[in-house]
Amino acid sequence: MATEKGIVTKIESGTAWVRTLPSEACAGCSSCGTCNAQREDAEVEVINEVGAQIGDRILIDIKTSAFLKATFLLYVFPIIGLTAGAMLGVQFADYYAYDASGCSAAFGFGAFFLTVAVVRIVGNRMGREQAYRPKIVKVLLPTAPKPVNMQDRCPV
Repeated sequence: MATEKGIVTKIESGTAWVRTLPSEACAGCSSCGTCNAQREDAEVEVINEVGAQIGDRILIDIKTSAFLKATFLLYVFPIIGLTAGAMLGVQFADYYAYDASGCSAAFGFGAFFLTVAVVRIVGNRMGREQAYRPKIVKVLLPTAPKPVNMQDRCPV
């Protein structure tokens, strides 16, 4: 299970909008301060089954299997499409005596854009399913408010 901490900023029926907090892993990262993974304005909609309220510090969870499926779909599937298209383009060029580089590039990019369209359609469908949506699993105890300043986290 992938978990993140956050603060509830808005409540809707059955869901909440959460601003995620920088994780402890960010403190030791060499890209600290240059990464957009923990932007201050980034918010995510999560399922709110525990009744969290605005201002609550919460723990968000997404199932590992759902996370891995979404990651594969988003990052690996288009590369497979690009590679398969390029290989198909070479075969097409050999069969019809065309330029192999041009056919490989055309088929590769064509297959890549086709897989990106498939990713968009399947991703939207997955996003509507409960199994692929993050949810609040716990409301954390309140702590003394401490302003999050990226300069404090980054030894630059």
